[in-house]
Amino acid sequence: MTIIAADQTPPADCDVCVVGAGPVGLATAMASAKLGRRVLLVDAGTLTSGGQDVDLNADGLPTRVLDAARHAPLEQTTRRGIGGTSALWGGRCVRFEPIDFEARDYLPDSEWPIDVHDVEKWQADAAEYLDCGAAVFRSSQPDWDGLDDFEMSQLERWARQPKLAPGLGARVVEHPLIHVLLATRLSDLDLDAGGSVTSLVVERAGVTTRLTAGSYVLAMGGLEITRFLLGVQQDHPEAFGGIDGPLGRYYMGHATGSIADIIFDDPKRAAEIDFERDTDGTYVRRRFTLTAQAQRRHQVLNTSFYLDNPPFYEEEHRNPTLSLVFLGLAVAPIGRRLIAEGIRLRHIGPPPYHYGAHLLNVLRRPWRAALDVLDVLRERYLSRVRRPGFILRNPSGRYAIHYHAEQIPNPDSRVFVQTRPDGSPELQIDFRYVEQDIDSLLRCHELLDKQLRSAGIGRVEYLAKDPEGVRASAWEQATDGFHSIGTTRMSSEPGDGVVDGECRVHGLDNLYLSSSSVFRTAGEANPTFLAACLGVRLAHHLASVRSRPKAAA
Repeated sequence: MTIIAADQTPPADCDVCVVGAGPVGLATAMASAKLGRRVLLVDAGTLTSGGQDVDLNADGLPTRVLDAARHAPLEQTTRRGIGGTSALWGGRCVRFEPIDFEARDYLPDSEWPIDVHDVEKWQADAAEYLDCGAAVFRSSQPDWDGLDDFEMSQLERWARQPKLAPGLGARVVEHPLIHVLLATRLSDLDLDAGGSVTSLVVERAGVTTRLTAGSYVLAMGGLEITRFLLGVQQDHPEAFGGIDGPLGRYYMGHATGSIADIIFDDPKRAAEIDFERDTDGTYVRRRFTLTAQAQRRHQVLNTSFYLDNPPFYEEEHRNPTLSLVFLGLAVAPIGRRLIAEGIRLRHIGPPPYHYGAHLLNVLRRPWRAALDVLDVLRERYLSRVRRPGFILRNPSGRYAIHYHAEQIPNPDSRVFVQTRPDGSPELQIDFRYVEQDIDSLLRCHELLDKQLRSAGIGRVEYLAKDPEGVRASAWEQATDGFHSIGTTRMSSEPGDGVVDGECRVHGLDNLYLSSSSVFRTAGEANPTFLAACLGVRLAHHLASVRSRPKAAA
């Protein structure tokens, strides 16, 4: 085991220092070690702190979310320690498509300085580290006839076990070339006049010390990286593009939720887009995803749709299994042990809770509910390969249709430092959606409905009674904070972003960022897989550079 004890001095001659032991930091560290590089992995948490809330206000800059309706509470989105936010992660791995990297005239500031070919070669390594099976993201099954604007062949893959601490985390800790420094908080950078980081300033057991390495990689998670760099910028106003520059701007996530049902003319078709086991034993799922041609023709954002159950909290579904699950999740100590708190709150919905009505649903078919829940517990919590979810089949062919949609890059959606009336600084999170996000989402629903009907497959029925209600429902569900994208965006020119195409911070020759915060657009995909690909790519770049430690100032 290579964990550095409290009475030991960290090595001063490592090739790479990676700060952050979440999914991306672990992938970056392991890929570097496999290339023969000596790695110092630093994290503010411990081996077992992934299940604990993080109080970011205790780390210098107090933090405030300006619109709680749009951004989840930080204690629901942030974890520290080995495995990091994989303790909250569902395990979904989806690749970015070529269009996600390309310029789109209806999507300002969308073109990346890299393209899909720059990340494809690292997908196999990322899939191995995240344990989602083979890096195959296209199904061999054909698309459905008549859905010209939609593909059915795009696959989402799922990690066998999304909590990475016991698997990848343990492998990293045990690797002979990786030294692990835990319970150590990054507080500052030492910079020289030549544009290099000479050391990282950290706090460990109440003592301030400095760490040196050849290259430094920040992988603490998008918001934590942005928060740290904004703090550094207070003392170095010209750094990272300057005050009011790109740092902290273009904060994106996704629009996700359900505003409609899908009804299949042939109820058996639902089985074709349910979870299924791949040949390697991992779970995969097909979805409705707009083609690149359709996105450009209709000028809509990248969007996917997949089947879901009716909301657990709506007792009108009269389903005994869904009601029993609701009752279990509604008991906070039980629900929090089963799923992440943010997801639990989404499933139990807003009060008032109609416990009696749900109990009546269960009592109508108690044995059916009990058997279904036992199957869920066995396949989701007791199996070596965790089932991502369950779709209860019904003879009517009606299911909720869940969307996962891209946001536009918006410079006014941002994280920034504001001076409070008492003169002290405060980090403020001003996360925003705009009308174009909602317009695109509604247009994609219209396209799906039109093509389902014309192909004789089925139809989409909105839950609200009128167009104004449909739009209001989409706005009501417009919230994120779990996918921290864009706040240290990648760019060819320093004034347009924080890092270059190699994830190196503009103006500094040995500071790199390994995070979804460097993404220039959000795509429709969850960000973890691409962030891991970029982490592996960065490890190979650093191995080719082979920088050596600089002396501390």
